Amino acid sequence: MKNKFRKILTLLFLTFTIVCFSQNKTTEEMEWLTTETEYDGLPLYLRLPNYKNVWEYKSKYPKLICITHEFDSVKDNGLATAEYNEPLIDFDGEVVNLFDPNKSGIVILVETYGGARNYWFYITDPKFFFNTFEELKSKHSDKKLELDYRNDSDWSFIKDYPVKLYKS
Repeated sequence: MKNKFRKILTLLFLTFTIVCFSQNKTTEEMEWLTTETEYDGLPLYLRLPNYKNVWEYKSKYPKLICITHEFDSVKDNGLATAEYNEPLIDFDGEVVNLFDPNKSGIVILVETYGGARNYWFYITDPKFFFNTFEELKSKHSDKKLELDYRNDSDWSFIKDYPVKLYKS
């Protein structure tokens, strides 16, 4: 019974998040797709923008970055506790909207797994992004944030992801 209640609360939160972010006009009129699966015995929540054709951005954005937000309060299964997760809605919205998709980059995936939330982007200018990340980190000094960056001009991250993210 307790597990069903948690699933219902999680679905309500994800639905609320989708509605909130699909109304946010700063990153196109973005609609989000979500799914829940399991990876190595732990829940894996995925949220990705419903791009009409994500591959049209491939030549424009060859750099892959990931902002990892390590949770301060997690359950045994690696998901954030409800009390910790609820106030993250504004922060989450800020992170997914860091870039102008027509100029500097696109968000491609938000994954929640193993005590952290990973925000994956393809971008054009890493120098610009390092400044943006430092500003975000400074503004949210109460959160454990890390940055990962690599060249990925063939978009192998999307192609090799354990779950099919986008149609080829």
